[in-house]
Amino acid sequence: MTTSRSRQALQPAPELAAPPAPPEYVGTIVGESTSREFRLAIAQEAVREQDLIAVDAELRPGSGDGPAEPIRVWAKVQRIERINPLFPREAGHELAATRTNPFDTVLSLSREMVTAVCQVLGVEPRESNARGKLDQLRYPPQPASSAYRPSTEDMARVVLGELAQRANRALDIATLSNRPEVSVSVDGHAIVTRHLAILAMTGAGKSWTARRIIEQLAAKNYPIVIFDPHGDYTGLADVPTLAPRVRRYCAQFPLFDEDADAVARIVNALGYELTDAMKERFVDLFKAAAHFANADEAELEERVEWLAERLGKDQLRAHGIKRDMWLIANLAEAGELTLRTNDDDSKNLLVEWGWEGFGGYSKRDASTLEGIKKRTYKAARVLQNMEQINRKIARSANPLPTDRKELVRYGGISIIALAGYTSDFQATIYSLIANDLFQARVQEELKLPVLLVLEEAHNFVPGRASTAAEERSIAITKQIAQEGRKFGLGLVMISQRPSRLDETTLSQCNSYIIMRLVNPADQNFVRKVIESLGEDEARLLPDLDVGEALLSGQLINFPVLVRIKPPQSQGEREEEDAFKALEEAHRQQQQTRR
Repeated sequence: MTTSRSRQALQPAPELAAPPAPPEYVGTIVGESTSREFRLAIAQEAVREQDLIAVDAELRPGSGDGPAEPIRVWAKVQRIERINPLFPREAGHELAATRTNPFDTVLSLSREMVTAVCQVLGVEPRESNARGKLDQLRYPPQPASSAYRPSTEDMARVVLGELAQRANRALDIATLSNRPEVSVSVDGHAIVTRHLAILAMTGAGKSWTARRIIEQLAAKNYPIVIFDPHGDYTGLADVPTLAPRVRRYCAQFPLFDEDADAVARIVNALGYELTDAMKERFVDLFKAAAHFANADEAELEERVEWLAERLGKDQLRAHGIKRDMWLIANLAEAGELTLRTNDDDSKNLLVEWGWEGFGGYSKRDASTLEGIKKRTYKAARVLQNMEQINRKIARSANPLPTDRKELVRYGGISIIALAGYTSDFQATIYSLIANDLFQARVQEELKLPVLLVLEEAHNFVPGRASTAAEERSIAITKQIAQEGRKFGLGLVMISQRPSRLDETTLSQCNSYIIMRLVNPADQNFVRKVIESLGEDEARLLPDLDVGEALLSGQLINFPVLVRIKPPQSQGEREEEDAFKALEEAHRQQQQTRR
């Protein structure tokens, strides 16, 4: 008869009991294992590159005494290697030379060894209430340990990390690329305070990604100002839930916010070159135009009436004057006519209205003013064409407010349309507005924080400035990147040519969304500047699909490969089938003819 004591002795000792099989087994640790990396022997198709896996282990106290703590080691599959030791390279060359199909030989083709090289992400207690924060692993997992695919819930918890306790900061922007059922949220606080760079080649989905982030931030009422060179963000106003928040602004070039020398350079660029004599007189003329428009309503009406009479332009009576290039050209013509006709009354009026030095001009200066007139009229026409294109793309847009603080509203999105202008003009408009907002925050005149979104950032913050406008643009962007956090100014830089970006400014971004990059110069630049991007991740860049992205930096718990969720809005330049567009245009043309 078997006693209870003997029955107990027949049972296996607890330490020898077989552990339960881990769920969704994917492989076994083989070879050398370190606290940063290990290798898995895996079955074919068991995992993909960038998959997340886990290994259960035990962490013993440093003294070696006391019970071991059950832990879970999290890792990411960096690359997968396949080799068949029974199919040597020499045999492959021989078969190729003789054009022999390997399957028609007696060579073994089924004894493949598939190895996954895994990067350790961190470790957490193996318990049901683990919070998702990963600690550093200080002792490598044991060879022969089994790795498994974690559950969707565990994976989502670890990817989210400490954001699980800070839901007010979480922005839902993506899913894991290899596990689409796992949503990926990022830390909005890191984006708006420590700056974000979105880098991708044309067509990879960078504006799509930016709009998704903007929509998520808008849902949290964060003020946003977007500098939009191509109309990529005008569609935000067409989303019913966003429409009340969005204001579009057409960016009329603030000519009189510049100094005379800068405006003279604009005339040179848009008209044709001013001579030295013209440049000297242009300074007086520019100041005169500023003074001419600076009068009360009754006085200004009198001045406009005189100008219309002097030039014989009834449209000035009908439409008045604006502080623009046309005003400078009109005054140059009025000055020329005054000198040619020896009209002392008109000369005295122009001096009285602020044209310093005009009383000392001679008839010889009439030819100088004529040259300025021709060049400024041409520049005015080109600038007007830019503004018309800008207004067309901006659609139902408001004029840009003189008080830049009006751009920043609780829950508001301000889109500054820059389309139509040359890159130099765009850089000037951006630098003036960005500087005004920065100074308003520094001086505490602007109470709300704000996020600046800079599309095509390589045109605003190039690695090397070639014009004065670019120098000013680089200077204010560097200042915001370096000091903006202290004053509540965040920055999102979006670029399709990261190698052309200013390296210092890009390095100040602490979060990155990197999509497909094919250009070798761009790939190398990204590897050099972004410290959190590993070599294996960098090798993925040219092969990413449209909409796929590597998230890296402070916005995420650890670098992951994701697929960006679609935004609600569409851009002005969403690509459509060219042949469908052709047929639709032809159909409309035929209907018009009928």
